[in-house]
Amino acid sequence: MYACANESIGGFMKRLGVAFVILLVVTCWFGLGHADETVVLTNGEWPPMFSKEFKHGGFGSRVCKEAFALGGVDVRYEYMPWKRGLELARVGQYAGTVGWRKSSEREKYFYFSDPLMTMNTVFFHKKSLEFDWNNLGDIATMNVGATNGYGYIDMLRPVIEQNGGKLDVASSDIANFRKLVSGRIDIFPCAEQVGYYLLRTKFIAGTADRIRHHTKPLLGGDLYLLISKKNKNGQELIERFNRGLKELRASGKFEQYENESLMGEYLPAK
Repeated sequence: MYACANESIGGFMKRLGVAFVILLVVTCWFGLGHADETVVLTNGEWPPMFSKEFKHGGFGSRVCKEAFALGGVDVRYEYMPWKRGLELARVGQYAGTVGWRKSSEREKYFYFSDPLMTMNTVFFHKKSLEFDWNNLGDIATMNVGATNGYGYIDMLRPVIEQNGGKLDVASSDIANFRKLVSGRIDIFPCAEQVGYYLLRTKFIAGTADRIRHHTKPLLGGDLYLLISKKNKNGQELIERFNRGLKELRASGKFEQYENESLMGEYLPAK
């Protein structure tokens, strides 16, 4: 009888111990920031900030993913042309899209996060060209390159086409830099960091030394995460992201990742 009682007590204690271990594991799992939700965002090719080929998807992709992780959200990226990604996010096929500037038109369809990062779009030109500008009228008669899908096209097109200039639209930033290097266009707007990355990695050595940029930005300011207003949890997702981004900056990780990117640590393996 005593043996049965002891056996029963022993079995109970064993089951209690197992239950405690399971509870401890679950508590630690969620306490360590385990994602309790997954969102799918559209992304695109804009190295070195965003690229499927880069480690962590580039600096911008990593910041977005890790800020969300701190808010308990896992991120999966779907890479596609930027214009298509924006439209598919707008209609709610994806939760949102990463790496966009703020505009009144976009604010109709998206919730905007706190600024993800700051990027200036500047005019690149050959060093042999004496170029200066203060307003769009100064470039109105020039041959200006542009990349399809970028918001600045709507800003440049009416001024240039009404004043005898030419807006030469290409499919990519690389294609435009090829035109610039060969002299087929006079100037080309591109994000400063992106432009020099392309010149130094996609062209023969010394090409970047023949190109410079004007310090006055065509577009200055911040890039944002956009969450579609079609998403019923959109506001909550933005709040969770913003909290995570604030925590990422306060921890020093944001600056660490930015420096790693500038040092070339996210470049694709050769």
